[in-house]
Amino acid sequence: MRTPKKSTSRVKIIGGSLILGLFLGIGSWQLVENTEISDWMTQNLMHTAWLRTQASGEKIKPWPWAELWPIARLTVPHLNTEHIVLEQERKQVVPAMGLSYLKSSVLPGEVGNTVLGAHPSLYFSFLSALKPNDILVLESPRTGKWHYRVHDTKVVNKSDTGLLEPGLKRRLILVSCYRCNEQEKPEPQQNSLRYVVIAEEDDRLSNGL
Repeated sequence: MRTPKKSTSRVKIIGGSLILGLFLGIGSWQLVENTEISDWMTQNLMHTAWLRTQASGEKIKPWPWAELWPIARLTVPHLNTEHIVLEQERKQVVPAMGLSYLKSSVLPGEVGNTVLGAHPSLYFSFLSALKPNDILVLESPRTGKWHYRVHDTKVVNKSDTGLLEPGLKRRLILVSCYRCNEQEKPEPQQNSLRYVVIAEEDDRLSNGL
């Protein structure tokens, strides 16, 4: 007669563990939006959303209540790195987990100037490492895969909108707030500065030549 009681107790323990795990899982999802979970989990969610977007061509959010979703992926072969390009429902701060597509520019892979915003953390870990002639690979479910070659890097004033004017060829423009030192706050005069990477389509690589 004692065996059923032990079995019942064991079932209760297992059931309680599953419920606890479920609540912990839900809690983890809720922390995603507040950037309180580890970077690797956020990146995994973003990467999964990108793969589903790539396969379906539909708007796939990384978590149900997210106000952003992947629309493209940018990879840098020689740096062995990739960054998801995100579109947002409404104007917000540039997310730290990827590149932010500027809606007033052309869509990634289309002819013209595509502008992507980069969080300051990406400036130090990514943009500042790009040099002229580096190759960037842009993939979009809508337009395919395109190769760009870094043409120039510069620091400009945020009021300088010349780079946003319409163009007749594919151009990728990566923009971030400019800071001299990651550990120091920018000087007042630096608040208006932007670091810009300009990359133009490499026709030979894009066409597989």
